[in-house]
Amino acid sequence: MAQVLVSEFYHTGMKKPKRRYAIKGGLIPPFTLVIDHDRYVMPGWYKLSKDEDMPNIEDIAYYPYKPKKANIPNIDSDTIYKVKSSRGDKEYEVQMDNSGSLQCTCPGYTFRRRCRHIEEVSTR
Repeated sequence: MAQVLVSEFYHTGMKKPKRRYAIKGGLIPPFTLVIDHDRYVMPGWYKLSKDEDMPNIEDIAYYPYKPKKANIPNIDSDTIYKVKSSRGDKEYEVQMDNSGSLQCTCPGYTFRRRCRHIEEVSTR
């Protein structure tokens, strides 16, 4: 959800403060909107007061939403990795599914959806 940030400052001799606007977050660039004589800075629905000047679009700072990068291990999606059990008597298979997450054939993964075999493959 986008937020409208407002900052005010005075210079010597000014009767009213100068306002600056910034849009933080959201995917839509800033714009202004007039509905029934009410003026808004969008997105964020910031309502301007009657004595406030309509800002120029170029003067509104825009900081769009940036998604975090996924922490996907650098492994081959077609490869099946064989990892020995902690006792060393069995081997379990770890591979990537269609969604990009790792799966293991061990009983621990079946119950908890995580295991040391996946951690071992993803840290290679």
